Amino acid sequence: MSLRFCDCTGLTVLLTAARTAKAHGAELQLRAVPHVLARLLRLTHTHGAFTIE
Repeated sequence: MSLRFCDCTGLTVLLTAARTAKAHGAELQLRAVPHVLARLLRLTHTHGAFTIE
């Protein structure tokens, strides 16, 4: 099943996970990002918080 919806709550979870990973010397990478999430990241200018492949 693919992601069909992501709101600010889902985005907050992803950003928190990225910050937590960075604090532990790791990096959160997003792969095969669905269109709906890519659009949300672009509109909120948060795509730079992740490595997107």
